[in-house]
Amino acid sequence: MRKPVFIMQKISSHGTSNPIVARLGLQSIDLLKWVDISDRERDSASSLIFELHKKLLRCYDCLERLKENDRAAIDGTKNSFGNGAMAIPYLINLQDEVENFLTVAKQYLRDIVAPINKLYRANLNEDSSIFWDKGGLDSKAAAWAERNYGFEHRLTQMFLTDATWIAELVKRRNAMEHPGGKSGSLILQNYRVVGPTIASPGWRRDVNGQQGQSSLILPDLELALTRLLEFGEEIVAQCVLTRPIHEHFTIYETPPERRSPGNPARFKVGPDAFLLKSLAEAESAKEKPKEI
Repeated sequence: MRKPVFIMQKISSHGTSNPIVARLGLQSIDLLKWVDISDRERDSASSLIFELHKKLLRCYDCLERLKENDRAAIDGTKNSFGNGAMAIPYLINLQDEVENFLTVAKQYLRDIVAPINKLYRANLNEDSSIFWDKGGLDSKAAAWAERNYGFEHRLTQMFLTDATWIAELVKRRNAMEHPGGKSGSLILQNYRVVGPTIASPGWRRDVNGQQGQSSLILPDLELALTRLLEFGEEIVAQCVLTRPIHEHFTIYETPPERRSPGNPARFKVGPDAFLLKSLAEAESAKEKPKEI
């Protein structure tokens, strides 16, 4: 296998300290070196994942703009109170940024199928709908993973457990794009007076005249971004375990508190317990003095 050569571009203002760049960008390039695929497949998969991480950075930017606008709205209200005026915060560009986030998130889930097909040599339909089932059954992705790797495989379990949040995220995008359709209508609420307090921006999805459960927008988008990142990096990591270049290499996860602030990668490849033991025994044998 030739040594792969990759050129990383700086995307917008994001460097390697951004978890998306570190974990879905640089980390993926490193992990793919340990997958038993051809150089051509590796280069193609790397290019696909590189485009994926750019999409996720767009979601990150949407969320950061909303958070900055939220801080400005709260600070403005505090200043008004200090001047003796009564005011309610208003989060500007709420609808536009939420719509952009959901649109790109759905595209990300669609586009992630291509590297799955490339890395696992699958033939899944390139659409976000393969990760959830409208009738509540196992998704096409979960069924494929179970057929090929078994029910207990981490990839199968990931597709099964992640189907719920993926379905809701896609339905929220559909409800915003086609209000009143099969996915219902997405209701966004800015800052507002609720009883004696001011409520933070929230959202809900109403379907067939039934009001959905309300929750806070900013924490929900933060959680969705984390889940999208983990979903992408797990797909690459599991390929290392499924198709390693050597049977005695495995994936190790660095705890969050031990990750470097300048490059907070989560996964790395190293020898498994069997190989570590064998290496230790070989080293020990070398250090023993020879009998005369």
